Amino acid sequence: MSPFNPGVRSVNPRPGPVDSLPTLRTLAAQEPAQLRMIPTSARTGTPAFRRRRLLLAPLIAVAIVLGIAAPAAAATPTPSPSSTGTVDVSVAPLSGGVLAAGEALTALVWLENSTASRTPASTAELMLGDAPLDGSAALDAWLSESADAPAGRVVGSSAVEDTPPGQSSSASVIVAADDPALAGRGAGVYPLWVSLAGKTARSVVTIGTGPSGTVAVIVPITAPALTAGMLSTDQLSSLTASDGALTAQLDAVTGTSAILAVDPAIVASIRARGTSAPESARAWLQRLMDLPNSRFALQYGDADVSTQFAAGLGAPLAPTSLNAYVDLKAQPAAPTPAPTDQQQSASTTPTLEALLDVGAGAEPTIYWPPSGTASPELVGWLTAATPGALTIVDSTQVSAASPSHARTGGGELLVASAGASAALQAASTSTELTTRAADAAAAAAHLTFASAAAQGSPVLVTLGRSATRDPQGLRGAISAATTGMTAVGLSSALGASPTDIEVSAGAVDPARPAALTSMLAGAAQIDSFATILDDPSLLTGRERAAILQVLGGAWLGDPSGWQSAVDAHAEATTTTLDSVSIVPSTALNLLTAGTNLRFWVRNDLPYPVNVVLVAAPDDLRVDVERENAVLAAAAANTLVEVPVNARIGNGDVKIDLSLRSPAYVPIGQTQTVDVNVRADWEGIGLVVLVVLATGFVTIGVIRTIRRRKRDKADAARTDDDIEENA
Repeated sequence: MSPFNPGVRSVNPRPGPVDSLPTLRTLAAQEPAQLRMIPTSARTGTPAFRRRRLLLAPLIAVAIVLGIAAPAAAATPTPSPSSTGTVDVSVAPLSGGVLAAGEALTALVWLENSTASRTPASTAELMLGDAPLDGSAALDAWLSESADAPAGRVVGSSAVEDTPPGQSSSASVIVAADDPALAGRGAGVYPLWVSLAGKTARSVVTIGTGPSGTVAVIVPITAPALTAGMLSTDQLSSLTASDGALTAQLDAVTGTSAILAVDPAIVASIRARGTSAPESARAWLQRLMDLPNSRFALQYGDADVSTQFAAGLGAPLAPTSLNAYVDLKAQPAAPTPAPTDQQQSASTTPTLEALLDVGAGAEPTIYWPPSGTASPELVGWLTAATPGALTIVDSTQVSAASPSHARTGGGELLVASAGASAALQAASTSTELTTRAADAAAAAAHLTFASAAAQGSPVLVTLGRSATRDPQGLRGAISAATTGMTAVGLSSALGASPTDIEVSAGAVDPARPAALTSMLAGAAQIDSFATILDDPSLLTGRERAAILQVLGGAWLGDPSGWQSAVDAHAEATTTTLDSVSIVPSTALNLLTAGTNLRFWVRNDLPYPVNVVLVAAPDDLRVDVERENAVLAAAAANTLVEVPVNARIGNGDVKIDLSLRSPAYVPIGQTQTVDVNVRADWEGIGLVVLVVLATGFVTIGVIRTIRRRKRDKADAARTDDDIEENA
């Protein structure tokens, strides 16, 4: 059975995503005119009834190879024709590219017309090399078209009808098992190619026993490229939904012997949120923990260790704290203490180790640098940082015929078959029938050579990081890797004594260590700035986690997007450093000998901060309280009153205001406030008030005396008048 066969068969006469392919029953119900889009013929010719039977046979084989399990869906969209488009041809043997003795050869030929013109009908001629390829190097040269076509013969042909613009056509070619072209051939990996419409396409077919022995398959469980240090609730909901990428990864590895390379940032993102994490995420985490597969933890965020080494770091970076992300209200209650009169259950902050745990059965520390970036110095650096650690390297960077468990001067290695790994990775991400089948054939060929060179030792293959593959493609790739071979865990791969080998130096894009150096310089500023917090790790831990995610392996395939992420991280660092400052103030007037000047401290952080407001006048006319401790509220402006006393004289004074952390680290920018000192106006005003008061009192006394005198005179006149009248 094919390595991609899940037990359900369906076919599709046109290329497209696997989940859009109609079932065989749907295809059989179509009109004959539609079926003629996939003409099939044997090389030696057959009667009409046999031709119809042979038509369906390869199509069923296509379904088996590709593991199609979806029912009929919407029709696959055709590419838009273009005046500058091309006609592309591809070919792939079915049944995983492995042809056992006594089996017929079935190959699928595809023509894709992306031009604006109709492609005329033509005949596809299938050719098979006379001699097998002599190793992985020859296989790579053949598939990359860097080697000329070898001596070979036409083993079959099939008519391909004319193809309209933006459409595709396919045909299958069957070579009977007793055909002289196959009968009597020795075992080996043979070049296979097709000539159609003036184009050629290459593949391979493995004849004979194919790959055998044991194989260890490493599958990464990783998230898409991220920058925030931890997955958000929305991201977790999307990725762990029934059709999410993380769900697809677990679907693919469930029931297999794949070795899981888990990004601890994923499990930490779920655990940090506790019961407030999406239900689908919590179910996904439990499902991961329940899997029996052997596993190991990647660096946090799947960070690139080669870049860290190239940047001159003393050891690989690791998370320092994730407290900033922990939702304490949603954490489970702390363990119940010994019985007391007043017991209270309280939430507790989970430890860093608990947050990062990827599950029981995790292997020793294993580092997985990006393909082609390892070096002897890197291996030694990693081993020195973590004694007993292993480093995964590609077979292209080590001496020929290296076993999966090896050793260099610096430490121990796990050597992955580069050719088989690349082919399996391509098969896991491809959505087209022919492409996926061709990748499976290439993987089988590479594994055939690798298993022969291993001489009984396990072969190690890896499926690279990708957020775009579907579970069916990934599971098919895992199945392809284990067809004819027994899957084993890491303990088996490490069971044999390591063999001494040489590791060649890889290459690292110089832009990456330069960017890391810049990010670490910003992190050092954050470290100093964070002394304003009671718990500095709320800022420093977040910064470290964000840097590790920016170094994530998911960014390697998107250089421009990665540069944008680096720029965005720099802006975020600047924003954090500018989040606490003194609010600018207008000029102030000091009209008394002593008062309080009012200033405001802005705090945009979600945490209260401890700062010291330092006031320094440039003139002796005023005496200012130099240091003023401030507890600035979270996400608010906090009023600060600074005592000030005026001395003799008037004039304009400038007061420099600055913030310091309790460790006296400068915070924010210095602000200068202009103060107009008119303190002697207070004495002048007092004299004026005294004079005025004295004047008013004097005037009042005088008026009172005059009024009394007037009253006495009036009384005397009244008495005189009374006497006269009497």
